[in-house]
Amino acid sequence: MAEELSAVEQLKASRNPLKVIEDIYKEAQEGIPLSADYIGLLKWYGMYPHINGEETEDKKYFMKRIKLVDTKMNLEQLEVMAKIGQDYAQGLVDFTDRQNVQFHFIQIKDMPAILDLLDSVGLTSRMASGDGPRPIMTSAIGGVDPEEIIDASYLVKEVDTYFDQNDDRFCNFPRKYKIGISGCGRHSAAHEIQDVAFTAFNGENDEVLFDLTLAGGLSKSKQIAYRANRYVKPDQVTEVAVVCAEIFRDHGNRANRNKARVRHLVNEWGLEKFVAEIETRLGYELQEGLVEPKITAFENRNHFGIHPAKQEGESFIGFATNSGRVAGEDFKAMSDICNKYNVAGLSLTATQNFIVYGVKNEDAQALADEIDALGYPYAPTPFRARLQSCTGREFCKFGITETKEYAKKVVLELEEKNPNFIENVTIAISGCGNGCSHPQISDIGFVGTKVRDAEGNRVEGYDVILGGQLQGVEGSRIAHKSGVKVQATEVVGFVGDLIASYQADNLGQTTFKDFLNVVELKK
Repeated sequence: MAEELSAVEQLKASRNPLKVIEDIYKEAQEGIPLSADYIGLLKWYGMYPHINGEETEDKKYFMKRIKLVDTKMNLEQLEVMAKIGQDYAQGLVDFTDRQNVQFHFIQIKDMPAILDLLDSVGLTSRMASGDGPRPIMTSAIGGVDPEEIIDASYLVKEVDTYFDQNDDRFCNFPRKYKIGISGCGRHSAAHEIQDVAFTAFNGENDEVLFDLTLAGGLSKSKQIAYRANRYVKPDQVTEVAVVCAEIFRDHGNRANRNKARVRHLVNEWGLEKFVAEIETRLGYELQEGLVEPKITAFENRNHFGIHPAKQEGESFIGFATNSGRVAGEDFKAMSDICNKYNVAGLSLTATQNFIVYGVKNEDAQALADEIDALGYPYAPTPFRARLQSCTGREFCKFGITETKEYAKKVVLELEEKNPNFIENVTIAISGCGNGCSHPQISDIGFVGTKVRDAEGNRVEGYDVILGGQLQGVEGSRIAHKSGVKVQATEVVGFVGDLIASYQADNLGQTTFKDFLNVVELKK
């Protein structure tokens, strides 16, 4: 007997979730209120309600995610995005670890104008979220990196277009479906934590192939992806991505959303059965691939600074944000600077940072200095380079702690108190156990909780997890629980103490990263 569909599944089955756009326009233009039942469907257009003063959801203000298909914005798109940030989002803009832009304080009444602006430059928020294919992770320097294995941008666009044009078949999955397609030599698309990922490498006779990985993911049911032991040719990528989506759509768990990701299905079936079903639906066998390509370690997947581009006479420049938050006025200033030097555009990385590409060599230093002067350095400290934070309780209903503005202060204090620390370190601050800032794969992860202070009061604090890493299927690991909780007010001192302990006794380890994976903390 089939399990009964959950309430949200019944709602999705009642009509194509993307039709909620009609309800958005009815409220904005005709004053017909959006049904409370349909609030959850706004995710299909990247919209999530803010929490209000009573810490409950309402629909006055929303977070809105914009899909950047290949992580890039050209000058026209950048100008429009900056305008939305200032005119409609109260100047609150976030760059995410899935290479999208998120605006805050968006109101439904403004949606027609926002959608017109996006459409005028070929941008969209359609299927930026919801239970379907999410924006595809890829290299932020695809097509401009002289060291890339292949410019996979065309494949990203091809797969995204296929899903978009066949939305009636691919808009209602059991849960989200996250893909990565990358030709980056530094493996910057985090393939190890995607539902399905294609990672380029050079095979025999320099043939470009993609290593297929399946069933990765974080949140509470976290796991590193499996290698499918199959290599995929470039002209097979779209077919494989679509077939995997069909399998997930047809067989994923619709009765329990906590067990409704690709990894749950693969774990239930077994990897061999899932791969066999892929090949059955394809109608042909994929090339066997028993050897994992050499994969870059997580801490070395950066592109900060000025680099020569593939295009003669041009450079690309990598910059760091502070915890992913960008002030609306800064976003506008970035757009103005990019226009001033007539660059090709700006792209987003998987670490809440950004790259300006298509910069004339003679302009590169001047542009780098101007954006640096805004507070976005191209030679960042280790703390600014790789400290990530989620939305937190400022806007998110799941948030236990406030993270984004708090994390910005943490970065500044860590820089001030540890000026001579130069080793790579990844730090993530998450407002809850869902871990949207990726504490599970960070050297130091802070997961929001409540703790008791010296007077016994419940205050904001963090569970500490240590030793996360990405380096392919073989070299990756999920951070382990330390058993230690710290108050939010003590985080900076806690990190400083870890650094001091490492410098006093490195426990036989050659790097701070390795030290963090073996050190035992006093509980």
